[in-house]
Amino acid sequence: MADLNMSTVMSLSGRVALVTGGGTGIGFNIAKTFAANGAKIYITGRRLDVLEKAAATITGVPRSIIPLQMDVTDEEDVKAGAKRIENIDGKLDILINNAGIAGSLRDPDFFAKQAAASDSLEPETIKNWADIFALNTITPFFVVRAFQSLLIEGAHSRPQGTSSVINISSVAAKISTPRPGMCICAAIPSTIDLTQLDQMAYSVTKAALATYPDRQI
Repeated sequence: MADLNMSTVMSLSGRVALVTGGGTGIGFNIAKTFAANGAKIYITGRRLDVLEKAAATITGVPRSIIPLQMDVTDEEDVKAGAKRIENIDGKLDILINNAGIAGSLRDPDFFAKQAAASDSLEPETIKNWADIFALNTITPFFVVRAFQSLLIEGAHSRPQGTSSVINISSVAAKISTPRPGMCICAAIPSTIDLTQLDQMAYSVTKAALATYPDRQI
């Protein structure tokens, strides 16, 4: 019988991974878990200071979590991030699209206004909806596209291997609630649908994980 020791079953030794929005919350916890199991993992976000602070808290796995400033809403920034990993590692084994929002990028008081409003539709704006759809639904496609060749290289680096794309979604796809986040309830199902589209190479597998809708970039 095969050895089912957890240290080998869960081993990510030799794997290169990237987590968008990896400096805080769910993304950082994913990064810590992957690093503890042997992966080299890039954490990305808009704020380099946040990424560096997060990476500095990790002990026992030196240089396994690498801050990479990359704004997923900036296509050129994403391409530059992919180029950097290509130059350093030449492959990517696991891509986790985690960056996302449930509220407004422009208004820090959005949720407070929504909770106080007599009409739950009142605080919504076109710009807010555009931000939420852009970050939660549109950017995962372009991030995957930028890293697709590296994911294929990752798959081909191991006999009968595959690389993985994991899109972090939300239980908001399965519920209907005006407070908070009517827009997120509309955007997240599109993320799941995007994950199901089979347009990538056969050697790259995809999955969507639904989390509680409390996420930040």
